[in-house]
Amino acid sequence: MIRTWIVLPIFLFSLSAFATPEALNKRFEFKRSEDGTLESVRMKFVTKNFSILPYIEQIKDDIKSEIKRMRSKSFYQNELEEFLAELESDRPYDKSAAENVGLIRDAIENLPNIKVDESFNAVLSEGVLKKFEWDLKEALKMLDLAIVANPNDARFFYRKNVTYQVVVKALEFAKKRFDSVPLLNLASFVIVQVHDLVLEQRSFHQNMLLHYVQNYDAQELGLKKSEVDMILSSIYESRIGAMNLPESNAAASNWSRYGVNKFFTMLRSCNTKIRRTSRMYDAVNARYNFAFVEVVEDGNKVVKNLLNNGHSFSSKASTAYDYSNPNKVRRFRALLNLGELGLGFLPIPGWIKSNVESFIESFYVEQRLTEGALIGYFESKGNNEMATEIANQMANPYLIFN
Repeated sequence: MIRTWIVLPIFLFSLSAFATPEALNKRFEFKRSEDGTLESVRMKFVTKNFSILPYIEQIKDDIKSEIKRMRSKSFYQNELEEFLAELESDRPYDKSAAENVGLIRDAIENLPNIKVDESFNAVLSEGVLKKFEWDLKEALKMLDLAIVANPNDARFFYRKNVTYQVVVKALEFAKKRFDSVPLLNLASFVIVQVHDLVLEQRSFHQNMLLHYVQNYDAQELGLKKSEVDMILSSIYESRIGAMNLPESNAAASNWSRYGVNKFFTMLRSCNTKIRRTSRMYDAVNARYNFAFVEVVEDGNKVVKNLLNNGHSFSSKASTAYDYSNPNKVRRFRALLNLGELGLGFLPIPGWIKSNVESFIESFYVEQRLTEGALIGYFESKGNNEMATEIANQMANPYLIFN
């Protein structure tokens, strides 16, 4: 039976009609010892031969495609203006905000001036990315990215925060190798992006798992309630920062309830948001799970993300999918990513660049990770077409999804 963790006055859950654990078993493996103890929850799809090249090829193609689009589409300027207007929406006007959006415009409009192949070849020739690739590959061997939860070890993920140091060392090495600021910025961009995209696979699948944990009883999942509770603790333990020892101690001291408390705190926040904002929409159609709700906004059916706001200056739920314009979210994120990369080719101080990067990333980084739960919903309903649509919005060459 479905867990009745959420009861809202405006609608009720009705996932049981089509939901099936088969979708869960397609994605996850519950490993047990000979005596039946649950040892770990593992992804069934993990890349074994890590390489930095898939991302480099993807970003090169993205830049070239955007340049081609800019030169061949007469309506491109209108599209860019709409994109920039959306960046400025739902936020108080101030001078710095306008300057940030202006820099994003400059970064995108400057893309045709980037010598794409020449720049990437110059970066690759210095050996920085090759060393980073090797070091990250070695770190991933110790990390075992396939593990999304280790219910019996309260410090399993905290002890394995080895990739953080790989990035720090790679960035320091890059500073020594590059005299050109644009090339240093490009190398740094690739290093940080590849690291984050590789690790995103785990967070993405953890959020997918949360959908099932929320909406199925432990027995339906083949688990004990105590095992579910510790799986939750392990998921949230994995999100403790490398420098946050006090939080790691807090998790270890209250392991049986740590994840449950974290999840319900998040759940109450999402419930409160939809309860307070439901009047903003034309209609509230259906609550998918803890994080996602289907609404009608300005006449269009869209999926809203209750957990992640639109951006760092917004108090409104972000849009995860627009049924009337299926490519909208994907295209918006593509422009954000290109704008962030393009900042490195502008002659601006590093602190200004960092501020704009933080603003850009607040629009999509956490949002797309949470969408693992949205895929969980669609797969549990047997809607594999929509699950694939959401997965494609990730634009992550390291995400194994089939």
